[in-house]
Amino acid sequence: MTGFRTLWQVALREITERARSKAYLLTTGLTILIVLGLIVVPDLFGSGTTERTVGSVGSGNDVIISTAVDLGNANDEPDDPPSIALEMVAFDDRGTAMSALEAGEVDAVLVDGEEIIVESVGGFAGSSFVDGLQRAAGTVQIQSVIAEEGETATNIIQILTSDPLEITTLSRGDPEESESRTMVAYFGLLLLYLAVLLYGTWILTGVTEEKSNRVVEVLLSSVRPWQILGGKILGIGSLAIVQLLGTIVVALIALRVTGAFDLPPVEVGTVLNLLLWFVIGFLIFAVLFGAAGSLVSRTEDANTIAMPMSMTAVVGFFVSITALNDPDGVVATVFTFVPLTAPFVVPVRTALQAIPLWQYLAAVVISAIALAVFTVIAGRIYSGGLLRYGGRVRLREAWRSAAG
Repeated sequence: MTGFRTLWQVALREITERARSKAYLLTTGLTILIVLGLIVVPDLFGSGTTERTVGSVGSGNDVIISTAVDLGNANDEPDDPPSIALEMVAFDDRGTAMSALEAGEVDAVLVDGEEIIVESVGGFAGSSFVDGLQRAAGTVQIQSVIAEEGETATNIIQILTSDPLEITTLSRGDPEESESRTMVAYFGLLLLYLAVLLYGTWILTGVTEEKSNRVVEVLLSSVRPWQILGGKILGIGSLAIVQLLGTIVVALIALRVTGAFDLPPVEVGTVLNLLLWFVIGFLIFAVLFGAAGSLVSRTEDANTIAMPMSMTAVVGFFVSITALNDPDGVVATVFTFVPLTAPFVVPVRTALQAIPLWQYLAAVVISAIALAVFTVIAGRIYSGGLLRYGGRVRLREAWRSAAG
């Protein structure tokens, strides 16, 4: 009981000192400002309307332009600004229109409803703007073909801008709910990735700083090494969670106030699963970062020794992308059972309902056992490397120097 009470005291020391530090306050403030900027600024200054100017030579162009506007704005909400606004400028001849195009007065030129002129093939010819005009011209042609059967332009536009096929998936449940779970899971993976890189580095540099200024020698006189490492992970981890949760709350409030995006419904099970793997993943990387910090005596060397853990997190993140595209594939299945990548892969496969129960339980057990093993190994390396100064300490030397 006394040991864990000491561990908690070390954690409180970390929380008190780092919560008041300029670095923590600055990163928290900047993170919140960036999130607010990404949500609020586009809502304030961006009308969301794409405005283009189309030159017209001859006849048959006005119906294409009006149809392009109808198609582009077909899915807009009644109170929202239009997605597309096209202005038509008439020219007497082809040469005048091409001169206006070269001068940048128009974005494209329609000729007799049969030809579109753009400045270059690599420009608007491959853009959604020209694609919209092409689709509008096709709609006009379809309308003329089936006019004898009584079809109207409105019906054609509705057909071309809607999903005529009902989506059914092999997994049980609503496809929209599956998409919602996937979005939440991937957002959580992004948070885990950022937490590993940012807060794992905090743990590493914190250990290195205390070692370089000999503070650790004072602590070791009354506190055991595993209590220092555990308290540091617990303290910095708590600050990390507070910062992340605070940012999420601010983002949700901003989204609710501005209405910039429609928030999908979130299932409690998805959140709990995400939280479980976030904790497992963060703790696994945290103990490794802590052990690595004890192997160097200068903060300048911290980035170098952190490279293996950082690259592993990068690999885990990209494997999760592969799992998102092919959740039943060999890559996703294999990395489900690798403790360093499971926190990135399993939430995605779970959200897509593409992981059998036995694989999920096996991944949890393997990751939990790995966390325990990594903790024991990291604690021994941490204990052996703390009081060895000078250059970088080798793993074998730290292991042999550890007491017991």
